[in-house]
Amino acid sequence: MIVTLATHWWRVSTQPWTTTFKTAISGKSHLRTFVGVAIGALIGLLLSWLTYLLVGPPHQQFMGLASIWVKSGTPPPIGTWAVIVPCGVLYGFYTFQIVLFIVARLLGGKGSFGAQSYVQSLFYAPLSMVQQVLAVIPVAGRLLFALLAVYSLLLTTTSLKAAHGYSTWRAVLTWVIPILLNILIFMTIVLLVSTRAHY
Repeated sequence: MIVTLATHWWRVSTQPWTTTFKTAISGKSHLRTFVGVAIGALIGLLLSWLTYLLVGPPHQQFMGLASIWVKSGTPPPIGTWAVIVPCGVLYGFYTFQIVLFIVARLLGGKGSFGAQSYVQSLFYAPLSMVQQVLAVIPVAGRLLFALLAVYSLLLTTTSLKAAHGYSTWRAVLTWVIPILLNILIFMTIVLLVSTRAHY
C-alpha cells in the first residue's frame, strides 16, 4: 500500500491534471485516505524536526507546522506541539473535505465523499510533508510555504473536477466559497469585538 501511495503522490504532484486524478480514483478507499494523510503528517513532523535541528532559530521551542499560525514560544494547549501538529494535519484535512463536499454537492457535483477525499489526499499528504519542513526554515521557508499553498489550489481544482465530474469554474467556486465565508465570518467577529470595545 505504501509503494502505491508514494507512486500516486509523485504522479499527481508532478502531473496535476484532471485525467491523472481520474485514473487514481479507481484505487480509492477510506483506509488508504486516512493512512496516506497520517503517514504524510508523521513523516512531515520528523523531517520538520530534523530541519529545525539544522537551521531552526536557537533558544526557541520546536513548534513545527504550528509556527506558521502560532506566535513563537507559545506553549501548546495540551501535550506537546509534536503531538498537536500531526493531529492538526488530520483534523484540517477531514474538516476541509467535509466543507468541500457539501459545497461541491450544492454546485451539482456527483462524486462520493470517498472519491473526493482520496484524490485530495494524494496531494495533501506530500504537500503537508514539504510544508512542515518549510514552516521551520526562517524567512525563505515562509515564502516557499505560501507559494506551495497557491500551487495546491491548482491541485484542489483539478482533483475536484475529477471526483465530481463538473466544470473548472464549479471546481474553483467549491474552494473559493468556503474561503470567502471564512473571511466574512472573521471580519464580522472583528467588527463585533471592536464595536463592543467602544462601549
